[in-house]
Amino acid sequence: MTQRIVNSTLIDDREKENYIFISDIHGNLETLTLIDQAQKDYPEAQLVAGGDYIDGRSHVKEVLDYLIEQKARGAIVLRGNHEQMLLNFADKKEHQEGIWFYNSGNKTLINLFGQEVAAEELKDSKYYRFLNGCPIMYETPHLIFVHGGVRPDEKYNDPATYTETTYGLKFDYDFFRIWARERYWYSDIENEVIAHNLTGKTIVTGHTPTAGLEGNFDDGRKLEHLAWDHCVVRALQYPGEPARVFTDGGSHSDPLIYPHNDGNVVVFNNEGKIIRVYNWDNPKGTEFKNE
Repeated sequence: MTQRIVNSTLIDDREKENYIFISDIHGNLETLTLIDQAQKDYPEAQLVAGGDYIDGRSHVKEVLDYLIEQKARGAIVLRGNHEQMLLNFADKKEHQEGIWFYNSGNKTLINLFGQEVAAEELKDSKYYRFLNGCPIMYETPHLIFVHGGVRPDEKYNDPATYTETTYGLKFDYDFFRIWARERYWYSDIENEVIAHNLTGKTIVTGHTPTAGLEGNFDDGRKLEHLAWDHCVVRALQYPGEPARVFTDGGSHSDPLIYPHNDGNVVVFNNEGKIIRVYNWDNPKGTEFKNE
């Protein structure tokens, strides 16, 4: 057995030598150039896309068409919370009324179809079928790729242990993995204590522009908030544990204010170590340095 789907997770018993990860493209055409460069440099690497391809900048159609082609060539394309909002709208079961349009869903429809369309027309499109077929998580022997996060403990992949309900929203296994922020970042939310990673695997996520991360490690270190135009890759790690790698380069931001938040394309080896990062500052890629 090599690949199998369990609880919306694509589990792969095989290992590639390298993995190329990109998340939160949000309709940003420039990001595709970074992916192309990484694939040129690492032609045998497994491409993994971590969700949130839509809602934001003006090239959603080009991004989705690109990913459809990449998937046909073997890419792993995961689902983010913005894709889930699109699917919920098309299925007429939004968990909050109008939440997708609040997050630029109307602009995505115009970009895809030239105008706003009804839920039925969206559901009949190739884009709905493509996104509906995306798993939520991709797991290898040493890596977990997921949009928002998993609870970073030994039972991270046990759906029965995800039972919290907050503000009327049930953080079940699927909801947590595409929506979690503080519940993934911290072991103590009130005091912003950075959680340990007890899964035994490097966890790679997008979902939150990395500049917004801040908190306190329980060994005395402090994680500082960065400028919003400095959404660099950030690896949070305690000694002796695998890292949790945050990659969202801020492409959902206003392109007039933050024109160079083009995303971070990250190359990992099969043990979860970051090899190289491509972004606007380093379009040819550069070796990653921990904070």
